Amino acid sequence: MSPPLTVVFVAREGRAELVARAFRSAQGQVEGAQLLVAGQAGALRSELAGISEDYEALELPDASSAEVRNAAVASAKAPLVCVVEDHEWVAGGGLQRHVETLRDQADLVASYGKVAVHSDGRVRVRPEHGKGGDVARRILTEKHLVAASGALVWRREALGNAPYTADLTQAPALRLALGLDLAKVGPFGFHTTVVAERDPESIELTCLEEFVRVLCKVIYDPSLDDERVEDRARKRLARYLVAMGKLHYREDDHSRAGVFFDEAVKAAPGYFKGRRYQFMNFIKTTLDRDS
Repeated sequence: MSPPLTVVFVAREGRAELVARAFRSAQGQVEGAQLLVAGQAGALRSELAGISEDYEALELPDASSAEVRNAAVASAKAPLVCVVEDHEWVAGGGLQRHVETLRDQADLVASYGKVAVHSDGRVRVRPEHGKGGDVARRILTEKHLVAASGALVWRREALGNAPYTADLTQAPALRLALGLDLAKVGPFGFHTTVVAERDPESIELTCLEEFVRVLCKVIYDPSLDDERVEDRARKRLARYLVAMGKLHYREDDHSRAGVFFDEAVKAAPGYFKGRRYQFMNFIKTTLDRDS
């Protein structure tokens, strides 16, 4: 009898203690679940030895981020898959809710729930409940909807054994692309309760660049016939271009910053109207300073 769920724990060098925390959070939640540690798994054996021997290790020390995840999905024995990063853990009862939702609603391709972000002793819960609409628009509108890999469980048959985009390397961009690809296949089930928790995640320049690539792919997809999806993608693209501009501005590379701010306005002119006039003045000042 195959397991009902495969939980993949992504292991990176020097993060054994965090992966062990994630492992403990998922252990015993779903009876018969396959627990798979993938990545640089050798260093984890001592950490997990005192917790459990009931897991499988997939050691791929030279593989890229996407290759590690795709290899793990290909090794999954269950029809449902959940991936947990080493800065995340599964909330109590979260995995059960996912499995029950997908078991009871055969039309759903994935199950998603709220994420609790722990920062400086404070907990913020995202996404906010009550924002409706199409799955792709929700993913593109709510900045933190795909906030944690552990908040999402999907049917493995939906995207096959290689669901992660091969040319992406950063976990946040991989999550965003995965969520958008799943949204093309079918509807999601959304939970109003927290199903995953995580530590704060730093979004650096390399990750922002990959976000831009994902969003450009959405915008220029010839099969895209939903103007509202394109509008959401353009607004989110503008936010990431602005973030890239700010990073360059802080490094005193005002010329490069100006280019990104200018491209952000071109990508989504309407995004900067109204209350954002102060930011437009900041862009103008930046551009004038370099001219």
